[in-house]
Amino acid sequence: MTKTEFLIGRVGLEFGDDFYPDDLPEDWCFDHYSSLFKALALPVDADEDLDHICETIHDDLGDYFELVLIVEESVLNDAAQLKHLLASLQEYQENYTLWSRVTSQPKPACLKLIENNKVCLQSSTTLESTLNQRKVFAQTLYYSDTPVLLLSDLTNLELTSQEVLMKMEGLPRATIICASTVGDSLNHMQSISALVNSA
Repeated sequence: MTKTEFLIGRVGLEFGDDFYPDDLPEDWCFDHYSSLFKALALPVDADEDLDHICETIHDDLGDYFELVLIVEESVLNDAAQLKHLLASLQEYQENYTLWSRVTSQPKPACLKLIENNKVCLQSSTTLESTLNQRKVFAQTLYYSDTPVLLLSDLTNLELTSQEVLMKMEGLPRATIICASTVGDSLNHMQSISALVNSA
């Protein structure tokens, strides 16, 4: 059976600890981050240089890095807003996975709009969907290409890694994103990456 490759990352490039060298130029933050982690999630309206990030992924990181763009459920369910958003991101389409936490069935028209994108919906409720599905931590991931699991924290590393390993078994690749901004989230991320990728 194929061993699952886990791409580990976090939400945003802002760290509250000494993650970045003091003399690092601001526009090199992603380069430094991507030398240590294999995934990054950003709110779709984040003030980050998507041109630079996507160019770096395309030129240097290839298929070994996952950029996740987080879309609010309200935008996902508004066809006009969603269409405008997708148009603004069209040039980056091959470089990101669109992700949203959903609490109810998305509108069919909106699902139609995102069907040609790499997408992952995370929900604690059952959805009608033709997407692939994996259930982890009472959440179902509905995904087209790679499942993206967003966790609020990584405090219980052993249980987290066991659950993830068991539920993602047999997949070529899975992405785990930590939303926590606490100071030790960096250590937790590095630890879970070592745990799941060495199993």
